[in-house]
Amino acid sequence: GTKVIEAAEQLGIMIPRFCYHPALGSVGACRVCAVKFLEGPFQGVQMSCMIDAKDGMIVSTTDEEAVEFRQYVIEWLMLNHPHDCPVCDEGGHCLLQDMTISGGHGMRRYLGLKRTYQDQYLGPLVQHEMNRCIHCYRCSRFYQEFAGYHDLGVMQSANQTFFGRYEEGTLESPFTGNLSDICPTGVYTDKPSRFFGRRWDYQRSPSLCIHCSLGCHTVASARYREVVRHEARFSEVINGYFICDRGRHGLHYARHETRPRQPLVNGEEVTYEVAIQAARKKLEELISSSGPNSVACLSSERASLETQATLHKICQDKGWKQPAFFMDGTLARKIKTASSRLEPELAVSLRHLEGADFILAVGADPINEAPMLALAMRQAQRNGGKIFVIDPRPIFLPFDFVHLPVTPDKISLYFSWLTKGAMDSEVVADMGQAASKFYQSIPAIEGVEDALQEQISTLAQQLRKSERPIIVCGTEIVPETTPALAADHAQLLLKSNKRAGLFYLMPGANSFGGSLLAEDGISFLDILEELENGTVKGLILAESDPFYRFHDRQRLNQV
Repeated sequence: GTKVIEAAEQLGIMIPRFCYHPALGSVGACRVCAVKFLEGPFQGVQMSCMIDAKDGMIVSTTDEEAVEFRQYVIEWLMLNHPHDCPVCDEGGHCLLQDMTISGGHGMRRYLGLKRTYQDQYLGPLVQHEMNRCIHCYRCSRFYQEFAGYHDLGVMQSANQTFFGRYEEGTLESPFTGNLSDICPTGVYTDKPSRFFGRRWDYQRSPSLCIHCSLGCHTVASARYREVVRHEARFSEVINGYFICDRGRHGLHYARHETRPRQPLVNGEEVTYEVAIQAARKKLEELISSSGPNSVACLSSERASLETQATLHKICQDKGWKQPAFFMDGTLARKIKTASSRLEPELAVSLRHLEGADFILAVGADPINEAPMLALAMRQAQRNGGKIFVIDPRPIFLPFDFVHLPVTPDKISLYFSWLTKGAMDSEVVADMGQAASKFYQSIPAIEGVEDALQEQISTLAQQLRKSERPIIVCGTEIVPETTPALAADHAQLLLKSNKRAGLFYLMPGANSFGGSLLAEDGISFLDILEELENGTVKGLILAESDPFYRFHDRQRLNQV
C-alpha cells in the first residue's frame, strides 16, 4: 500500500529522489527515482514514487538499465546548472550534490549555452537563485497545495518553466522559510544567515520553538557563539517536517547588538559575583526591615519549566509570596482550567487535527497565535474536513472556512447552540441525567436573526454527521467559563460514539507549566496592587518583562 520508494526506505534502501517528499507525496517530475521492475504487475523501468508496493513484486535498484537511466537523468538536470557550489549557501547539504555523486555523473559533455533566468526579490527572509532550479515542483506544491497560499507558483512551460511570483515582492505566507528547507538545490536559501557559514561550520543542536504554545521541534545552528539559524526538526506528532517563519526567524534578538552581555548594577557593568552579592544584600536588608512577605516574584509563560520550578521552590523555602506567571487572574484561571481538563482520551496532537473531519475553533486566531495550527487545519480541510470558527476578530486562514463573528461575551452561547443542535435527543437521553440537565440549561436560540439561525442549524447538521470532530479552544479572549465548556462538549461528543478531540491554544510556550505551579488566580495584577499600597517592596523578575507584557504602562511608571 505504500509507494515503492517508501517501502525501500523502510528496508534501508535509499532510492534517489528530488521531487518526492514524505509530506508532499509523489508527482513523478524529476525521474531520478527510476528502478527496474522484474516481476509483478509492472515491468521494466518505472518511477518508484508513482507505484504502490504489492505482493509478488521484485524490484531492482541496481539493474544496469535503471542505473544508466538515472545517470542520464542526472546529466540532463546538470546541463544548465551554474556549478556555483563554492558560493552557494546550499553547499554541504545540497541534495543535488549528493545525487550527482551517487549517480556517477562527473564529466560535463554539453558545450552549448546554458539557460538563464532573472532572479526575483522575494522579501527579507528568502533568497532567490532560479538558475539552480531542476524543476522538481517541490516549492509550488508546498506553497500552494500544502500551505494554501498563491502568490508564488509555476509560470511559463517546458524548458523555460519558472518558479516565483508574478512580480517581485515579499512573499505573503507565514511559512515561506520552509522553501529553503525543502528545495533540493538552493533555489531558495535562508537570507538572514546567508554567507555566515557552511553546514559543517555550525554547532547544531536540537531545540524547541518558544514563540507559541505548540512546542515545534527545531534545530539551532550556531557559530562564533551566536545562534544564526533555526530549521525544522521532524516531529511525528507536532510540526511534522515544517515550522512557521516566527519560529524560524524569531531568534535574532539573541545576538542583538544592544543586548546586555554583562550583569548590570544600577546601569553599570559588573561581574556576576558582584551582581549576585549586591542582589543578595538588598534582599537581606529588605527582609530584615519588612519581612519575607514584602518580596514578590514574577515569571512568565515563556520561562522554562526549570526556571518556573526553581522560583516556586525558592519562594517556598524563603517564605515569600508564591510566584505569579500570568498578567491577570482571569487568564491564570482559564489556563489552569484548560490544563486540568486535558484528559488523555480527549487530548489530541496537531497530527490528529490533520485527520479531523470537523474542526470547531472557539476564540482562536491560528495564523496569529499559533501558525502551525493553521497549517494542520489546512491539511484537514484538504482531506475534506469542515472548519468552523467562532471569534470576534477578522480571522484569515489559507483555506475555506465558516466564520461566525460574535462578541466575546456571546462565544460560549453560540458554541453551545451549535453543539446542542448536533445532538439527537435520544443520544442525549442515553448519556444520562447529567448530560440531559447540561443541555437543558442552554437557553433557546431566540432573538437571533433567521439567517444566523439557519447557518447554525446547517453547521450543527454537519457536526452531527462527523465522525472525528475536534474542538480547538483559545484561552486569551474567551470568557472564563469557555475552557471548561469546551471540555464538557468534547466529552459529550465522545459519549455520542464520535472520536472527538480537544485542543487548547494557550498564550505562551510554557503556559502549561506555569498553570501547574501557580496558586489559584494569583497574577501580576495582584502584585501590582500590593506594590501600589506598599505591602510589596521588592520584586524579583525571572524571564519576564512587565513593561512589555502589561497593558497599562503609565500605571507601572507610577510604581
